[in-house]
Amino acid sequence: MAKPRTREIVRGSQRRVAAASKRGQDWAERQTPETAPGVAIQAWRRYTAVDGPLQSALLTLYVFVAIIPSLIVMEEWVERKPGAFATHIVRHYHFSADTATLIRGVLVHGRAHEIQTAVVAIVGALAFGVGFGRVLQVIHVRAWGLTLPPARLKVIRHTVVLVAVCGLLLVLVLQLAELRGAGAPGWVGFALAPVWVAVLTAFFTWAPRYLTYGLLDRADVLPCAALKALGLVVLMLASRYLMEWWINWYALDYGGFGVVMAIFFWLALSSTLIVWAASLAPVLGERRALRALL
Repeated sequence: MAKPRTREIVRGSQRRVAAASKRGQDWAERQTPETAPGVAIQAWRRYTAVDGPLQSALLTLYVFVAIIPSLIVMEEWVERKPGAFATHIVRHYHFSADTATLIRGVLVHGRAHEIQTAVVAIVGALAFGVGFGRVLQVIHVRAWGLTLPPARLKVIRHTVVLVAVCGLLLVLVLQLAELRGAGAPGWVGFALAPVWVAVLTAFFTWAPRYLTYGLLDRADVLPCAALKALGLVVLMLASRYLMEWWINWYALDYGGFGVVMAIFFWLALSSTLIVWAASLAPVLGERRALRALL
């Protein structure tokens, strides 16, 4: 007697879930592109169409295995001090002694083979880091439904974008070092935030257009470029207060490897923001075109 009743309860639950799902789908289909819910739904569909989680993971991986090692080497060659990059990170985030030890254990390398280390970093960046530009290209091509003109040596454009990304990151690290060395108060870093928003907006406006051979207008990418820039700067500012807790939380279970995981997943947040905003751009473009017709 109990089994038929249980089966009936299960079937009833399944029917209610199916009905709720159908109502949700019907509601989503009724949303038009000029409404805020319609924009959100279309952006999510574009995000899934470009394989958003996969592209975010790829961006994170390329930054982690190619760009960060190159950045460490460049920073230490500029300052001629081993551990310069780790020192700037520790000082900027005001890490405790225990957290600083973890960071230095992961990011500091010796100088026994500095030439070989530099060569490996450069080769790694060229071999893997160019994938960062390729992923950016793929995201925008798929999101906008573009067909790129036949062109040779696309890798050159990917390399140019890679160099630009490395340059931006190096400038950021050097800025942290200079502010610290000059004894600048903490508010100076916050005062420079609008400058970084402007710089990153310019980069994310230029890069998609450069990678798509000018098929995208500036007006198509500027709004979401500003959104990416603002989101990344907010993450940068938030990291000053959250990064130590974030690293220690991972290190509780994984030790030194937890530092690697913490850095990787923090980068993944930034990558997800970049991919999501790129998926939103064509939806906003369609919304703008519809409003222009009214």
